[in-house]
Amino acid sequence: MEILKQLGLWKCLDLRKMLPWKSTANHHRQKEDVRPIFWASRPKSYVYRTREWDEFPNGRWGDSSSPAFGELKDYHLFYLKSKSKSEDLRQMWGEEITCVEDVYEIFSCYLSGEENRYGHKITKLPWNEEEISLETQRLIDLGLIDINKKGMLTINSQPAVNGEPSSSPSVGWGSPNGYVYQKAYLEFFTSRENVAALLEVLTDYPLVTYHVVNHNGREDITNADRLKPIAVTWGVFPGVEILQPTVVDPESFMYWKDEAFGLWLEQWGRLYPEQSPSRQVINHIHDTFYLVNLVDNDYPKGNILFEILDKMQRRREEKRATEMPHNVDEEISAKKLKVSNPKDEQDMAWQLQ
Repeated sequence: MEILKQLGLWKCLDLRKMLPWKSTANHHRQKEDVRPIFWASRPKSYVYRTREWDEFPNGRWGDSSSPAFGELKDYHLFYLKSKSKSEDLRQMWGEEITCVEDVYEIFSCYLSGEENRYGHKITKLPWNEEEISLETQRLIDLGLIDINKKGMLTINSQPAVNGEPSSSPSVGWGSPNGYVYQKAYLEFFTSRENVAALLEVLTDYPLVTYHVVNHNGREDITNADRLKPIAVTWGVFPGVEILQPTVVDPESFMYWKDEAFGLWLEQWGRLYPEQSPSRQVINHIHDTFYLVNLVDNDYPKGNILFEILDKMQRRREEKRATEMPHNVDEEISAKKLKVSNPKDEQDMAWQLQ
């Protein structure tokens, strides 16, 4: 890049992003144009895990039951360990972690660009190897930092977009003179208590698709059809069919959750001695928090997800103030919901599992 700038050629190149995710130079994947959103910030891992596929999705994701992602044990030595020095990571993620609130602070500092309590800027997290994008800035303006401070630790997100030019610096992609669309998406780790309140609030939002899972997959709660992916990014361009390069796929999410939870232990937890309080806090988050994804399907109206999370927090506080001590795990299990034969996104039949 620097050489091209010195030669005066940098501005001459069309660096337009043809897809919303980083593609690979592998000639076997030249026609690939659809991926699950979960690996948006870890494209190398996705490429590695799918390297044995005979063909790659083109035009549509296809049957969700067929992808066979590489098992975690095949690649974790390569892709769960950060290439950064442990000393540099400890400076960013904390020389010492004494409680979960310390972790909340690290996430919020990453998003805000502020220095942590040790005077270091946080330029990456285990799930995000790059600095904040212009697209993420839109969600920061809506309250992304605030929800991280309150224990919704976001690792992936995108704003709602309704027909913006493909040349947009923040959300644009694809060929010239096109228009791009997105459904608002949030993916985050959060506590059992928050999940119990969230599941109650979500019953009032039938156009929001959700998937909630814990580290071992024993708690796996969704209102989506598990074999039907949801397009969350698409584009309309002159002379071609509509492109939909990013999907939320329930089956793929279960493969991704192993990697997402594993990063707590392999990248963050291993920075500290095995029996140290810091290691125990990270282990606690891995063992007890849930991974959640939310899709707001009503994209023309903007983003309802922050409203939902605000109501979740208020509901949690109400329960703390008015209810006797209760078993949160049993409460979550009792709220497992499924959709029975949905005709469309606005006609859903709910029933207790």
